[in-house]
Amino acid sequence: MSVRDADVLIVGGGIVGLSAAVFLSAQGVPVQLVERRPSALAHPRARVINPRTVELYRQVGLEPAIQAARSRAKYSSGLVIRADTLTAPERAVTEMQASPDPSRDGNVSTASWIPIDQDQLECVVRSRAAELGAGIAFSTELTGLQAEPDGITARVKDLGSGEEHEVSARFLIAADGYRSAIRDQLGITVSGPGMIGHTLCFVFEADLTGPLRGRHLAVGHFNQPRPGTSLISHSEGRWVFSVPFRPDQGESLPSFTEDRCVALARAAVGDQDLDLKIVPQLAGGITTLDYEIGAQVADRYAEGPVFLAGDAAHVMPPAGAFGAGTGIADAHNLAWKLAATLEGSAGPGLLATYQAERQPVARFTLAQSLHLLRERTGRDIPYDEGGPQVGYEQVIFGYRYGAGALAAERGQTAGFSLAPDEPTGAPGTRAPHVALVRNGEEISALDLYGGRCVLVCGSAGGPWAEAMSQVSANLGWPAEVYRLGADLIDPGARWERAHGVAASGAVLIRPDGFVAWRAKDQRAGDAAGLARVLDEALAGCQLAGRQAVLEGSESRR
Repeated sequence: MSVRDADVLIVGGGIVGLSAAVFLSAQGVPVQLVERRPSALAHPRARVINPRTVELYRQVGLEPAIQAARSRAKYSSGLVIRADTLTAPERAVTEMQASPDPSRDGNVSTASWIPIDQDQLECVVRSRAAELGAGIAFSTELTGLQAEPDGITARVKDLGSGEEHEVSARFLIAADGYRSAIRDQLGITVSGPGMIGHTLCFVFEADLTGPLRGRHLAVGHFNQPRPGTSLISHSEGRWVFSVPFRPDQGESLPSFTEDRCVALARAAVGDQDLDLKIVPQLAGGITTLDYEIGAQVADRYAEGPVFLAGDAAHVMPPAGAFGAGTGIADAHNLAWKLAATLEGSAGPGLLATYQAERQPVARFTLAQSLHLLRERTGRDIPYDEGGPQVGYEQVIFGYRYGAGALAAERGQTAGFSLAPDEPTGAPGTRAPHVALVRNGEEISALDLYGGRCVLVCGSAGGPWAEAMSQVSANLGWPAEVYRLGADLIDPGARWERAHGVAASGAVLIRPDGFVAWRAKDQRAGDAAGLARVLDEALAGCQLAGRQAVLEGSESRR
């Protein structure tokens, strides 16, 4: 069994677990991932990834491969049809609304939406994780877990051979889904509306040329075989079928035999003689899957060295398609903090900021998904967290960390969710996109972030650059330093204005592209002041020799 000890053990091989493996491996952290399924799930689920997610994947070199694997189904275009069946007269027909593209005017991001089925995305991300050195073991189940303050010992079982052995790691990421056994073992409760319903899904192949009558179908919502049935374009000649079912009334997944599934698909299409083939979604011939539609957020995101991510931490209805992107951002936020802790450049306080930052985002995003669910279905599902409904781009780009790995500014009172086309550069916000030139090449300011913390200084911010160099050299604290006019050219003269600083100011950007701290001018550009800021912004960094540097800086005043 190819399972090894590692710094971080990841349990769960869906898109969040695989993304965590990539983000950690890209920073040199030894990773082992285990997944009890025999292979990746052959079901599209999410059909598109949003621009913020693309920004995160770009940092680890994944964007070209994702672009190359773009979906051929053109799911982002076509008709949304409501009718009794596909062959029946339509009650309503609308065009699939193209998602807002922040790259259209170049003010928010250079990334754009990428239509890609989640099963294809998982293959791309899995390949990148393996390329970066992550250990990945499918058909491997976690059967025991012991967590101590200084690490975890897990027992895993190869489901093919039956072999079991122990794996040790410093930290564990539980990305084992909305029914997370690890979350339950740790006694972590959840809050929110909870379970909303169950959906049965399967994939089938059929020629629907006749029933389509020349229409390009993106999604069909039908009353047959029961209200809530949907048919979604997957790829050429392949379709995703889903129908509500009710375990509380005695229905079970095994009761949906292949013959019954064929009959359900024929009923939705409206052709009792339709020739179709049910397609397995997992190795081993598994064809039907049960998805529990829920709305909940974990009350705690961590217990000792164990951290929840993705659906283990939060579950959202499909409205808005926020779940995968939120989980991937969880993994990215946690990865740089784990890497800094393992490297020794941060104290244990940094990991405590994971919940402080990501839990409010999950509650806010869940509320936005429920707003959309009410709007689209009329279902009144109460949830008081998250505030009023806001625009889509504001959900994925505009949330603000109010507390965490940042040095908040005095009098900072801006709201939780900000319009992304009005960047402020304030601590806790995503650093703005600004077009720059580096070594003669046009880049986005976003391209500077991802590996280590980055200090960008204004055109007259030389003292800040010198202070950071001194801190890095004397304290062993890793950071990259750029100065406008020297290392970077700002042809549009936007960077200082977008970040809210004068020419003598500076901004410290975290590896996830969020602002940790900024100096609006040069009033405190010395190594002692900067070291104190780093200590605050990065939640108790244990910097070797810190006191000596502070004392040396004070003596030079």
